[in-house]
Amino acid sequence: MNIFASNDDGYQCEGIVRLTSALRALGHRVLMVSPDRERSGSSHSMSLAAGFIDVKEIAADTWICGGTPVDCALAVLSGGVDFQIDVIVSGINAGCNLGTDIVFSGTAAVALEGALHGIPSIAFSLAGDPPYFWEEAASWAAAHTDKLAKQWTKDTFTNVNIPNKKELPDKPLITFPSKRSYTDVVQKRLLDSGWTRLTFNNVKLETEYEPGSDYDAISQNKVSVSRVYVHPVGKM
Repeated sequence: MNIFASNDDGYQCEGIVRLTSALRALGHRVLMVSPDRERSGSSHSMSLAAGFIDVKEIAADTWICGGTPVDCALAVLSGGVDFQIDVIVSGINAGCNLGTDIVFSGTAAVALEGALHGIPSIAFSLAGDPPYFWEEAASWAAAHTDKLAKQWTKDTFTNVNIPNKKELPDKPLITFPSKRSYTDVVQKRLLDSGWTRLTFNNVKLETEYEPGSDYDAISQNKVSVSRVYVHPVGKM
């Protein structure tokens, strides 16, 4: 397959380096276009105000982008970087993207953009704290990419959370996104310039436990696979 890979942790993150390597080892052609720096929490932002995206090839089928994760996707989807895509993979993210995290995640945004273009798209995240078992997660993701892509349905992307464990179960659990809430603790400091600097510390996170959710699966050290619909629809 021709696989386009990106992320939000930047091109040097071990997650995307290991994932592209594992996919190539299976015989896939992988084009990596990744941000030139960390862009975590960038969600679906795009460089519309600038009106341009800077990209640079640094190795064969390996590019860096001066913009956001979605800019990386658009660089390829628009034809700016010539590549015929069969599947899009994003990640592997350093940390989970469970439930409401999807709203903020640049990793998920790459997959969402791909789905909006009608391409099977998968976002991979490694749920847990460092040190990360990157090799094990990348091996699992690469081995299951083809099957996950074949199970893709229109107007969705697939959000995968892999537990940060050395031993991983082959079969994932099919889940739904959980509900998570965040409370930021803010410190304020007045600068000589007259601006007030707000520093966000100690984000408090609460997750609503529901059987069958992605959080439930990760709590059991299982791989979570959730189908996420990409079009906000419905009436209040």
